[in-house]
Amino acid sequence: MQLNYVGKLFLSLLGFCLFVSTGFCASSYDRELIVQDKTRAMQVESVFKEMMAAYEDEDARGFLDYVSDERFRQDYITFTDALYSDFRNYEIHQVEYWIDKVVPDNVKQFLFVRWEKRYENLDDGRQLTQRGVSRFLFDEVEGDYLLIELAGNQLFGASLPEWVQEVPPISGQEMTAVATEPGAVCDEQHLNLCDASNCAFNNGYWYDNSCHQTPYNPAAVCDSQHLELCDSTNCDYPGPGYWYDNTCNATPQGQPDLTVAIVDWMSGTLWFTVTNSGTVASTACTLQWMEYPSVSMPYTDEMTIGPVAAGSSVSLTFDGVGSNGQLTIDSTNVVSESNESNNVTLY
Repeated sequence: MQLNYVGKLFLSLLGFCLFVSTGFCASSYDRELIVQDKTRAMQVESVFKEMMAAYEDEDARGFLDYVSDERFRQDYITFTDALYSDFRNYEIHQVEYWIDKVVPDNVKQFLFVRWEKRYENLDDGRQLTQRGVSRFLFDEVEGDYLLIELAGNQLFGASLPEWVQEVPPISGQEMTAVATEPGAVCDEQHLNLCDASNCAFNNGYWYDNSCHQTPYNPAAVCDSQHLELCDSTNCDYPGPGYWYDNTCNATPQGQPDLTVAIVDWMSGTLWFTVTNSGTVASTACTLQWMEYPSVSMPYTDEMTIGPVAAGSSVSLTFDGVGSNGQLTIDSTNVVSESNESNNVTLY
């Protein structure tokens, strides 16, 4: 009796240790993913910092070292032409930028940036200030993060119209280019010359370390109107959206809907059809036949049903079954259906 008690106690302690170990492993895995995302975000921010330094120095070769010519999603030649065009036409004085967020897409990283660029147009000598919101996509190439796509306002290459046409817009972007006239001072026509002390006096709005004509409007964030800015962690809330195909969608993903219709029974053979009235193809599943009316230990049999395309039917037979029975499609619940209540058919 004492030995039996010790054995039970040992098994209980062993089960508890396994439970704690499993929980620790899951927690460690989650922490590892978070650390990976933070590390990748830091890498991308560091690469972007180096790109900005090269751009301000008008170092085209140094800048392009951080751009992947093989994975670049837009026309790489047009982008390089636009970059060199900037350096031929502009004297870059200063570029200030503020990183709004870094959004992971598996290994790839989206970098959202607000910026203000001050430069001189070398053709006419005008002093210009340009502000914008841009999105940059980076991918890991042989251990380093490189730029593969640009969207939003044209921080780089705005002097070449062919490149400007290639860059897709993003929500929340803006475009302001203000010329500074010789001798101009801070007033309603030259808010770019105002500072925090006189911006409001001249009917301006001070934010982002400069004076603006319009009140502050925060950059768009993930919500029901901007699902394209959501990721897998916030698509369902505050979305609300539906995450699939690696993007946040406004409508649920399509689902199959399987039903069975009896055609005939004769001499132990049952003829029937399986129909998928859903919007996507089903995966393979199990069809179960069971003796009916049900008894305490009914006879059952099973067969495998292959994938059924959306909106189509397949005709099948079941041999060696009685004249009365019950068919259950997807009896093991491996197919996620839009309607799970119509899977049982009696005959």
